[in-house]
Amino acid sequence: MKKKDRETLFSRWKGMPLLKSEEISKLDIIVTIVVLAFLYVTFLHGDIRVTGNRSFLLYKHPFDFYKASFEQSGNFYANYMPSTFLAFAVWNLPLYFLKGAPADNTVNSFVSNMWYKLLPVLLYFITAHLIYKIAMLLGFGEKKARLCKFAFIIFPIGVYSQFIFSQYDIFTVFFVVLGLYFYFKGEKWDMLKFALAFGMAATFKYQALAYFLILLVLKEKKIRNIIKYAVPALAPLAAEVLPNWNSPYFHRSVLGFGALDFVDNGFEVGFISGINLMMALAAFLLVWAYQKKAAAPGELQSWALFLTTGMSFTLFGLANWNPQWLLLIVPFLLLSIFRNKNGNLFVMITNILMVAMYIFMSHSLVGAGVLTGGIFKYLIDGRHFATSMWDIYGFHDETLLATAIWVVLLAYFVFNHPRFHTNQRTEVSRGLLNQLRAAFAVGVLAFAVPAFLCLASVVRGEVIFKDNSSAEREECVEVDVSEDSSVRQLFYADGSTLTDIQMKMCLHNRINDSYMNVVVRSHEDGTVVYEGQVDTLPFTREDALYSVIEGPVEVEKGHLYELELTSPAVEIGCISGYYKEAGEGETEVALDEDGNPTDQQLIMKIRGVDK
Repeated sequence: MKKKDRETLFSRWKGMPLLKSEEISKLDIIVTIVVLAFLYVTFLHGDIRVTGNRSFLLYKHPFDFYKASFEQSGNFYANYMPSTFLAFAVWNLPLYFLKGAPADNTVNSFVSNMWYKLLPVLLYFITAHLIYKIAMLLGFGEKKARLCKFAFIIFPIGVYSQFIFSQYDIFTVFFVVLGLYFYFKGEKWDMLKFALAFGMAATFKYQALAYFLILLVLKEKKIRNIIKYAVPALAPLAAEVLPNWNSPYFHRSVLGFGALDFVDNGFEVGFISGINLMMALAAFLLVWAYQKKAAAPGELQSWALFLTTGMSFTLFGLANWNPQWLLLIVPFLLLSIFRNKNGNLFVMITNILMVAMYIFMSHSLVGAGVLTGGIFKYLIDGRHFATSMWDIYGFHDETLLATAIWVVLLAYFVFNHPRFHTNQRTEVSRGLLNQLRAAFAVGVLAFAVPAFLCLASVVRGEVIFKDNSSAEREECVEVDVSEDSSVRQLFYADGSTLTDIQMKMCLHNRINDSYMNVVVRSHEDGTVVYEGQVDTLPFTREDALYSVIEGPVEVEKGHLYELELTSPAVEIGCISGYYKEAGEGETEVALDEDGNPTDQQLIMKIRGVDK
């Protein structure tokens, strides 16, 4: 950094207020640095670890990388274009000289993880500066452009992608933002630079081509010019695909990657089936952009932001996606927030998006497992999470969660029409900075608090003895509990204390005013370790899990136990649970009336403590 730049930064810091409602303050900077540094060393998803470890293969296998990757990891394919692995291979040279290559792609080294994470994080801050440069081109002025840069850094979608999930989608976003800078700059050769930048972005995420096309046809109306810029945009992809075209490992790993199924979205309208809504809306937006004559620079900028947020809704509102991909919408959304009269509203509804996404994704995609790649991996020490973030959130209506996400994405698009854009470009909406501060806090706390509650359960030694509760109803059959028909289920104690047994109940949509007798005994010698009753009247939700014991109960680790349920209910089906078919070789199964093992097992979740 030049001396003049250092002096400018120092004077800017010196003149900054400690805390001010409508201006970036020293406290903002300090809190941001502390929080992001904490998130940096705390969370990391396994994807970047696998990719970083795998990139070392390029040193010895530059021409048969995908084959070498397949042979190293079996059926675990390298799913990205060469550019992703090449970027990490160059970045990892210091590690290679200091530590050598990892034994395989599953090695979980904290030092290596932090090194891998540093590359996309640095690129994240560089991208923030490009956002500042674009904001200046859009006429925001110095103060508003700096706020736009700060907003990019603390925007919850970006913080989640880079500091919690710790993915490398920023590679795509960096080149997209670089291309957008050239697009708005509009000087000689800038359209070619725009095309090449988006072409590079597409080697990391193909969705970049959708944004490129809509921006291209908004500005260029002549077919020959569209072709002229489309060719260099496709050149980087061609440069990576063609040398690997004859490799079956490349075809299976990259071109056969399951994530490409995001475009598979058939829909039926009347007698017409298989309509792909994503492709249909994308085509409609492209036609809209092509017919729009935006001559003035300000008009072009407004329509560019509107149509790209429309493409964001198309890609993420009408197709399948992974949570870290959402970073792609941030540059267009953030610039729109600062250009839009509804900017404060956009930031507010982002809180809904983040909370809904965290809950939705915690069920099966991303949860407290990201703690295993950070500094707390030493505390976790290979143990599994007995309590999930899905458990802690407690709200399990996935349809409503998905609807909330969809409505927010739609609102970003619809209310970003140019008619909502302000002509006062340098004016910052009152309260916008406070909204951004709140969104930053919500984005961090809504994930970190449940994650650390999960960590606390690990520290306490909580374990899951048995859990097959994720079985779908279609896989199950009902089993009645009565005096004449007891239900008996075997399970192993994986700890020294049994704390809870939960059953998935079938209620037949009625009130079950009865109770169940519950006995837990050693299967080896019949010693009863727990005996009690559970009132079934509070059981009101179909297919929910309900506790049937009051723990804790002392058990012997590694011993086989038997759960027996009976009930005085006389009406057939009055109290029912679910059976599912046991897997081959499964020993934790249900017993028949004579005590013989069956090929069924009760749908349940058993918790305990292992200290």
